[in-house]
Amino acid sequence: MFSLPRTATLMAAALAAAASLAGPASALSCVPWGPADGYLEASKSDKSYVVVDGILRFDASALPKAPSDDPNNTPPRTAIPASLSGKLLTEGGFQREVELPVTLEIICLGPWCASAEDGLRYVAFLEQRGDELVLEENPCGGFGFSNEDGQAARDVLACHAGRACTPWRDR
Repeated sequence: MFSLPRTATLMAAALAAAASLAGPASALSCVPWGPADGYLEASKSDKSYVVVDGILRFDASALPKAPSDDPNNTPPRTAIPASLSGKLLTEGGFQREVELPVTLEIICLGPWCASAEDGLRYVAFLEQRGDELVLEENPCGGFGFSNEDGQAARDVLACHAGRACTPWRDR
């Protein structure tokens, strides 16, 4: 099994700063973020990740919604039981079939919440937290990348093979 270590991201600091400034009239500003960024961030991290190209399943009705009477009163974290079935990234690429229970962790900053789509194909960087695998999504992206057209997997495989691994902001 291939795993990648993880550190606290620069994005997390930017999100925390945005949250401290968030008010009714402010907007969330995000840095472009894609699969190569996820790979690079995970590979330099001190936490462990497994990477899967697969279909994410969960109860979409459990996604948080900002209350209309106070949009800033959204829970900061929502944990949703999910599963991911697909192929695990190994030294040779996405090869080993897996069916994994995961926790989809949705982060909200005031009225801005991450999202995910049930039944969508993702390349997911799953953080290992003890026996639990967690897919963290935040309002600026997170560690799950839509892979309906296969491009996210191709980007990750290029990084994994030591070829071009270009962050989105540099494209």
